[in-house]
Amino acid sequence: MDWTLSDGTTLRELVQSEPIVVVVVDPSQCLLCSSVLAEWLYRERMSGVNVELLLAREPENHERRILLAAGVRADGYLRGVQIEPQRTPIELVVDSGGVLFRAERVYGPSSPLLDALEDGRSLREAVDALSVLEHEAKSTTEGDGVAWNAELQSPNTRSG
Repeated sequence: MDWTLSDGTTLRELVQSEPIVVVVVDPSQCLLCSSVLAEWLYRERMSGVNVELLLAREPENHERRILLAAGVRADGYLRGVQIEPQRTPIELVVDSGGVLFRAERVYGPSSPLLDALEDGRSLREAVDALSVLEHEAKSTTEGDGVAWNAELQSPNTRSG
């Protein structure tokens, strides 16, 4: 998956040297109500983790006005991909090789990825820790969680 932004940039092109976090939301959602988004923006300010806020689609005029009035800054919107609003917010960790982690419908107040970063882990270490936890969970149960494909490139949210 290499989604393209409205300016023609791909997700991979956003990465400089370290992995980045991408949070994708639908512009129709109450972004001020999204505690996960607030947590990521706080973490970006406090720890320097690069967080990109992307809209799942181009906002309509009334949505632009609401976003502007609310002071929500989006780094762009996705072009050429359709994401149903009920799948968002989506959390991604992306490096120059592609997507390392993906979780959909991340409503908060936190997320497994945010929790994995709490003890000072880097993004790569947090993703590794989550993949170990997911592997252990898969071997013991078929419950809800983040499911990874064999290449760890595009995990899918799975319902039991």
